[in-house]
Amino acid sequence: MKTDLFDVMNEIQDKYYEEALSYTGRKSVHRRIRWSAMAACFVLTVIAASAALPNYLKPKNPVPNQLDGINAFLPDGDTSENPNGDSTADEPKITVRMDQICLNELGAALDAARLYYDPELYDYAKWDQESASRYFGKDLAPAYIPDGLALSPLGGEWITDKEGNTMEDTVYLGCYHDYLEDGSPKRTEDVFARKGFSITASKIGLLNDCIYILPENEVLTSEIGNVSVTFGYRSMPYGPYDPETHEPSGFYDLYTADFTHEGIEYSIVSEQLPLEELVKVTASIICGEEVVILTTDFNLP
Repeated sequence: MKTDLFDVMNEIQDKYYEEALSYTGRKSVHRRIRWSAMAACFVLTVIAASAALPNYLKPKNPVPNQLDGINAFLPDGDTSENPNGDSTADEPKITVRMDQICLNELGAALDAARLYYDPELYDYAKWDQESASRYFGKDLAPAYIPDGLALSPLGGEWITDKEGNTMEDTVYLGCYHDYLEDGSPKRTEDVFARKGFSITASKIGLLNDCIYILPENEVLTSEIGNVSVTFGYRSMPYGPYDPETHEPSGFYDLYTADFTHEGIEYSIVSEQLPLEELVKVTASIICGEEVVILTTDFNLP
């Protein structure tokens, strides 16, 4: 390679030397010839070096594109830098452990008698979504609804005196697997009972129909999002009943949750649903969003 390079350079020098001899009377021409010869030598030198030393003209270990490395950790559509690959956008803000949920055994439910308000002295109004949201300052529907269930329209009455003072403000919201034509929950075929849950809410206080077997000072509560929740359980019989022994066809689980949040008192009753589903519904009301439930054994009183 070296011999060929020198031969080419000698040929170029002879060419330009002979050309220069024919123009010996002009200095500017000499300068052009001299610089042209030097430029030609420089080009040939670079070409020879590129051919002889290819490994030194490109890196053996190319540096990776740092921007591509960063984007590999980002979700689609996110262009912000996140070199550690940490993303908390989809992480829940709160988790609930089932082993921290305490159950209280329920006795038979009582029919709590409500006060009668004379329509001549009090005004009655049916709740709807707009009026309830305005009165309670929020949508009473939970953020989490179990699969297969559908919300029913709001029920209940808003009773006020002639001066506008609220006397009764209880709102009922059902969420069941199916409904009859009149809007009442439909019973399941295998278990002749309703399947779903109901929410009762009030700002001035609920009349609680549930009776806990434990004394009031021994009722256990569970903390969800800094809110104390009282969970109850009762095994409920369902028919048809045996005509002779009066034994039921079987039993299903009924769970309750009672708590006060943001000045609203809630009572939730779930039927034929796992306790975990009731906890999810309750937590979504308190937290305003779905939460992650860590499933473990729960504590019994």
